[in-house]
Amino acid sequence: MEKGIRIIAQCYEIETGKIIDESIIRDDPLSKAETLHGLGYRHVEQIDFLQKIQDLKIKHQIVLNSVKTCPTCGGKTSKRGLFSSEFHAALTDHKVKLQRTSCRCGWISEPSIKGIFGSSMHPDLLEKQALQGGKESYEKSSRSLDAESASKRSINSHSQVYKSIKLCGELLESVRGGPEYGSGQLPANDLYATIDGGHIKARGDNRSFEAMVATVYRPENIQYVNRNHNELTSKSSVASAKDDQQEAIKLLFKRACIAQGMTKETTVTCLADGADNCWSIAKSIKDDCQEVVCILDWFHISMKFQNISIPEEYSELYEKIKWHLWHGNSVTALAKLGELKELISDHKTLLKLSKLETYISNNQEGLVDYGARKREGLAYTSNVAEMTVNTLINDRQKGKQKMLWSREGAHNVLQIRSSIFSGTWKNDWKKLEDRIYKKAA
Repeated sequence: MEKGIRIIAQCYEIETGKIIDESIIRDDPLSKAETLHGLGYRHVEQIDFLQKIQDLKIKHQIVLNSVKTCPTCGGKTSKRGLFSSEFHAALTDHKVKLQRTSCRCGWISEPSIKGIFGSSMHPDLLEKQALQGGKESYEKSSRSLDAESASKRSINSHSQVYKSIKLCGELLESVRGGPEYGSGQLPANDLYATIDGGHIKARGDNRSFEAMVATVYRPENIQYVNRNHNELTSKSSVASAKDDQQEAIKLLFKRACIAQGMTKETTVTCLADGADNCWSIAKSIKDDCQEVVCILDWFHISMKFQNISIPEEYSELYEKIKWHLWHGNSVTALAKLGELKELISDHKTLLKLSKLETYISNNQEGLVDYGARKREGLAYTSNVAEMTVNTLINDRQKGKQKMLWSREGAHNVLQIRSSIFSGTWKNDWKKLEDRIYKKAA
């Protein structure tokens, strides 16, 4: 007995079961699969199913959007012809026939999907493009999205992915920097903030610009993993690549602090590498909390020491300098550093020691007893900030990517990546949808 598989899509009356319209999606004889390649339906065939099923549903669904009563005066509308409009779903593209209507009062209906809903792209597709473009290059994103659809789609072009990133990035900054963002959180007595920067290659002149990133979290959200690693169960990360005297990053940083529970009674401890732009961001919230405590993070201090090669006979003295800094004794550390410089003859080493001396001298206000803080379980290093820079900037905009960026382009990507890294993308995306799309009349 020969068998076949027939797939039929139907539009029918629910009450009577009467079939209004139907489409045979697929009708094939059933045969033995000689290889796994022939078992079931292939990817391109599955997409074809979706295409035909969507076409049938949209054909009948869009009729329900035809306005018969004028939303302006309440009068009866008249038909004014059929118009063809594009609609781009997550995996398929469609041509939709729209019945345009008008009223004697002057009102006339929208002749396109974009006019009715605010965009011709389904929210699922826009979100996919934003997430994909935030993860890899626009060219790679285009190819990845086309691969999912099993066809080359103009709506997935690299220029369209760029436009989607721009749209979502700009709106995300507005949402995450808005006055209501993060409100309603439980008040926090203490917050930690790590602030750092990363350089991105600039387009045009082979130079670079700095993007600033910050992560804010509650001390109780630090989860121990092992002696070398901790994990944050909740955090708010923000970033900016704008050249705007830090206006954007300061606003985003303030909202991130509020999202973690900052009030006028909160002490915010900020850890950074000692750069003025980091401290400027940290101190920008001084009127919004009880106190801002600025600490030069131990990670950057230790890195300064690792980059200098000292002769073996002076290594003990060198370690004593580091030991005194670990215990917050900057005056003693600087004195011993001066002694060490008197003993070193190599010009390059002396130059590095002088830079270390300047670094410690310029950041004495941020030096604390790191050993005591460690024993008390308090933050003393900005390893979280280093992870943030790697996740938000380096993984997408540096290293093997070999890309050149405009500040605007980098900034928009950073808004998406920081939302994802913070774990707030789902809620942030809902707010974007509300701004981009509208309800039909």
